[in-house]
Amino acid sequence: MASSINVTFAPGADDRVRRFVQSLPESFERGGRVIYRQRNEIRVFDLPDGHRINVKRYRVPGLLLRIIYTLLRAPKARRAYDYALRLRGAGIETPAPLAYLIERRGGLLARSYFVSEQVDHDRNFYEFGRGGIGGREEILRAFACFTARVHETGFLHADYSPGNILFRKDDEGVRFCLVDINRMHFGAVSARKGCENFARLWGSDRMFGLLSEAYAEARGTDAAQCEAWMRAARHRFWRRYARKRPLPFAPDEGAAAGDQKALSVILSTYNQPEWLEKVLWGYEAQTDRRFEVLIADDGSDERTRSLIERMKDEVTFPLKHVWQPHDGFRKCEILNRAITEAETDYLLFSDGDCIPRRDFVAVHLARREPGRFLSGGYHKLPMELSRTITRDDILSGRCFRVGWLKAHGMPRSFKNNKLAAFGLKEHLLNFLTTTRPTWNGHNASGYLNDIVAANGFDERMHYGGQDREFGERLENAGIRGRQIRYSAVCIHLDHPRGYKTRESILFNRALRRETRAKHVTRTPYGIVKK
Repeated sequence: MASSINVTFAPGADDRVRRFVQSLPESFERGGRVIYRQRNEIRVFDLPDGHRINVKRYRVPGLLLRIIYTLLRAPKARRAYDYALRLRGAGIETPAPLAYLIERRGGLLARSYFVSEQVDHDRNFYEFGRGGIGGREEILRAFACFTARVHETGFLHADYSPGNILFRKDDEGVRFCLVDINRMHFGAVSARKGCENFARLWGSDRMFGLLSEAYAEARGTDAAQCEAWMRAARHRFWRRYARKRPLPFAPDEGAAAGDQKALSVILSTYNQPEWLEKVLWGYEAQTDRRFEVLIADDGSDERTRSLIERMKDEVTFPLKHVWQPHDGFRKCEILNRAITEAETDYLLFSDGDCIPRRDFVAVHLARREPGRFLSGGYHKLPMELSRTITRDDILSGRCFRVGWLKAHGMPRSFKNNKLAAFGLKEHLLNFLTTTRPTWNGHNASGYLNDIVAANGFDERMHYGGQDREFGERLENAGIRGRQIRYSAVCIHLDHPRGYKTRESILFNRALRRETRAKHVTRTPYGIVKK
């Protein structure tokens, strides 16, 4: 089948950029750094002269769309290029377009590429959906005024979603940049249409009240009416969205950071700062913000301490570091110390290598029940995929999508249902699974009073079943497990286990047999020593 390639360059494109763009059909798969991969794929390339270039490759459309994009409508890459020129000509910031490339096979559109400068805006609007707005009101007011200016210029972004709104704050103020602009409407934008344009964003009620107030003031319209239009549009959009996929936020849009804490997350770690950082970004993405995080650190070196100190300035939830000197595997001891420093009456235990899905905390809080502990599971990833996952993959939630994970090397497995079970399917699999609801240290929660009554974890135990033994004491005391392995989802990053020994496993098994045989409910080697 005959094929052809057509390239259009921006005025002034130099020879180095021209050679790079012309090579894209052959070089795209072999170079660059992937920053987004779903239906389409985005890679960032660093040229030898220091030039950083962003390339978006659009997927090959179906036959009908190939015909439409060939005969009736401009392809997405061309629209992205043309619209970028129009926006920048009007003083609205978007990445500078460099070129677009169209591949055709048999006369019909195949692949297309949009090439632009890589911008230095390092923040997007996902951060407002993950927490409160305290201290960031200036940014939201500036954004509302920016949006008003875009609308009054006669432009309306038809995909005004959190990931398509980039910004940076510096000494000169707040600068905004629009991306993924191949869907734009041009012409007069009424006040109502302008207020409805905020529908795809998510965040607290206070956030939308502030946006409507600032936008209405900038457009000279009524603030109460603007807020009513905004809320009605959001309700319509997210109701349609929820029919096909889970909402990225809690129905009440989450509690603002600083609200009353309802849960303490205790994360165990030892010298895995790279993994721990990814996990903390997972908690930053949580829809229910009523929690604190305690890092139970079994003697990590300075790298972990430095990471935690840095993350305290970057995340919006309370973060504490509970540390003890390294003296072999002493996870039970550091967990007991962390328990005593928790500030809530409900505790969620996980590990510093388990990234929680954005509804992780919300599920544990919603399903807690007196006389019960909750038993979740994990979905283990291979090492290369563990390394591949980025901060943006976590904050956007795409690292929990089966399609995205398969595209990055995750094998097919029935266990993938943990990531794809929602609604009736989720409840049915929780009911049908043959796995007992045991206390799993990577994903389990219970009431503080029950944990203290059991005296916490038995500090005689090393690696191998120490979590199970704790759960067996709870069961002996009448605290039953509830299965949520298909509801509370986390992905487990791979790592070696040099602390695993045959001796510790045999010792722990013997102690567990004793716990079951003697119906032990409280260890004398726990939080309070005998």
